[in-house]
Amino acid sequence: MLLVEMQPPLCYNQSMSIFASLGIIILSMIISLFLMLNPSIFANFLHYASGKYSRKKTDDLSLFFILGAETITVFIFFLTFMIISALPVSIITFKNPILLWIFTGIFFALGIVALCFYIQKNGQFFIPRKIATKIIAKPKFIKKRSDAFVFGLVSNLPELPFNLPLFCFCTVTALNISLSPFSCAGFIILYALITVLPLFAIRIFFKTGHTLADFLKFRLKNRSFLRFFLCSLYFLLAILLINLGIIA
Repeated sequence: MLLVEMQPPLCYNQSMSIFASLGIIILSMIISLFLMLNPSIFANFLHYASGKYSRKKTDDLSLFFILGAETITVFIFFLTFMIISALPVSIITFKNPILLWIFTGIFFALGIVALCFYIQKNGQFFIPRKIATKIIAKPKFIKKRSDAFVFGLVSNLPELPFNLPLFCFCTVTALNISLSPFSCAGFIILYALITVLPLFAIRIFFKTGHTLADFLKFRLKNRSFLRFFLCSLYFLLAILLINLGIIA
């Protein structure tokens, strides 16, 4: 009798190390954690709210801003996951060399953009001045929880070019190590919670007697570090793809 060894079909790249996957996910989270545009918008919002309203109402509005920022992150990440998971396995497997070079090129490009354009010498961000002026003026008109929630939603969108490739990459990574749908949902929520940690830190910063001027001084003082740090992390993701054997 001829014995034939049956093996399960290979849906994703099973040769991908769990440790490499965790490294990719942690690096992506750190990048999102150090993106400073949304925290800067939140600091400006707190500055206006604290000058117009009581501490209780300011705290209330700030929590709804944070909830809005977290909600939009979960929604976009979940939508990204649904779209990518619907693609053919042959496209989103890490054995696909085209996928390798697409992500590698994107991360190298984002590293260069972060270094050269993310935050300028005067402390201004990469967004057009007209949009920045509207964002700065918006907190003056926020009066209700719903206003703060919507502002939190919208404030995350300008930084989407820096975050969306990370969402896509983490989704492909999760699919390649065959995480369960429940685990993927938990991961998305965890990722969103981590991205709003700077907002909670700024909330505490203002509560301890610091002002918007103190925050702006801190941001300007550390702008060079932020640019080089983000650039290095994006480059590291690209190098991991090339040199650490993630792609079979």
